[in-house]
Amino acid sequence: MDNPAFRLAVHVCNATADKLQRHVCQYFTDIIVQHSRDEELDEIRTAHDLIKQLNRTCPSLLHNVVPQLEEELRAEDVQIRTMATQVLGEMFADKGAADLVKKYPTTWSVWLLRRNDKSSAIRLTLVEAAKGLIVNLPEHKDLIEGRSSFFILCP
Repeated sequence: MDNPAFRLAVHVCNATADKLQRHVCQYFTDIIVQHSRDEELDEIRTAHDLIKQLNRTCPSLLHNVVPQLEEELRAEDVQIRTMATQVLGEMFADKGAADLVKKYPTTWSVWLLRRNDKSSAIRLTLVEAAKGLIVNLPEHKDLIEGRSSFFILCP
């Protein structure tokens, strides 16, 4: 982005990521815990959008946030599980996704297990991310394409 303030913020975040990681994680945890019982999950959606943006610009800030998303994949609430599946799918489909997979292999594995989720909406969300995964994770293409069950919408 050409906005100097944005570039400065990204530079500061990247330069001080080790000091900010804990605070960033706490911020997202507080939002999720505070709003997870709400009928309207707009605040959590906004937080997930921010996580995606941080993943593109300052991924080192998300060291403790990605495991939080992994826990959301295991949540009982279908809406929260769907949002986490979508966010992680978009993050895994972004450029630089190979580094994300290497850095968070358990999150990758748990995310792939959503192909067997009891909710068809979550399985569909996973399948929708497949195109970006195949394009941006060529080293995992065989894993994704080789698992015919990855694309099965019924458990």
